[in-house]
Amino acid sequence: MPEASAIVVSHRSSAEAAQAVASVRSEFREAGLSGEVILVDCGSGPAERPALEAIAADRFLPIDNRGYSGGLNAGISASRSPLLLFCNADVRFTRGSLAPLVEALGDPTTAAVAPVQHADDAGRVLLPTGFGAGFGRDLAQALGDRAPRRRARFARHASRQWRLWTEGGPADYLAGSVLATRRDVVDAIGRFDERFPFEYEETEWEDRARRAGYLLRVVAPSRVRHASGVSSSRNPATEERRRRGRDLYRRRRFGPLGRGALAWAERVGRVPSVAAAPERFEREGPGRAVAFSPNPSMLPFAAVSLAEPVETAPVGALFGMPLFAGVFSVADGALGTLLRVFP
Repeated sequence: MPEASAIVVSHRSSAEAAQAVASVRSEFREAGLSGEVILVDCGSGPAERPALEAIAADRFLPIDNRGYSGGLNAGISASRSPLLLFCNADVRFTRGSLAPLVEALGDPTTAAVAPVQHADDAGRVLLPTGFGAGFGRDLAQALGDRAPRRRARFARHASRQWRLWTEGGPADYLAGSVLATRRDVVDAIGRFDERFPFEYEETEWEDRARRAGYLLRVVAPSRVRHASGVSSSRNPATEERRRRGRDLYRRRRFGPLGRGALAWAERVGRVPSVAAAPERFEREGPGRAVAFSPNPSMLPFAAVSLAEPVETAPVGALFGMPLFAGVFSVADGALGTLLRVFP
């Protein structure tokens, strides 16, 4: 029996899936683990089939597009190991990234662990470690520039987020693009809810883990490259699937009054008129960083340390959408002037 099972879920991402599988295999060898790789394809169609079959997975499972949750569940059913690694097809594990995750799962009070993810090959553009839904969080995001105490809220989150990036530790939520867990945890709290067609499936699963008394943990020594949104951008139904997942979560978590309040906030929320970001943020030292977010609340956000200068255009190109940006202190999260980035 293998010691670990990696479940890689792909949708219209055969080229990325090949790299993900290769990186997982390399990490199994690096960590000295006997592992199996299960490649699940969610309805990519016959054009992708030959490329997916050519990938050296131990098992290839083509299924209908049941979403990420359905892909993970199919992989869990086919897996044989006590340790489970869930990952999108658009991730690549860096050398030495798997062993710290496995070690952290040795704590029986921990349900799941996740690495620090970055969007670029150099590892400078740090992605959110996780930002689950909550009424206050969702309300602040919907209100945008109208959100009360927006800067204080950002400061609290930013200082904690920086500690998770640099030191790791317990977290409220983990990004679902890479998660490691144990089979006994899945047996205890259940699999992923396939009623969530896109996003929120890991949020709801992590809610169950916390209610069962488990911890979620970021493991800072573990680093993974994540080309966020590659597969979702190739499906025109993505936004509708995202909306359905969000509405289902809100209906179950916040009830009719909460859903109504959030719908109102989305109607009245304001996008601020701000100046364009410079082409280059100059070096300010390791105690300062630039935050990038598609939301004027600046939550959640990616960040780049100003220990070295930061070119704005390449960061914008990684995300492919208009972004807000602002320099902040990594110690206390104090945010400077809000600026706009147009890729």
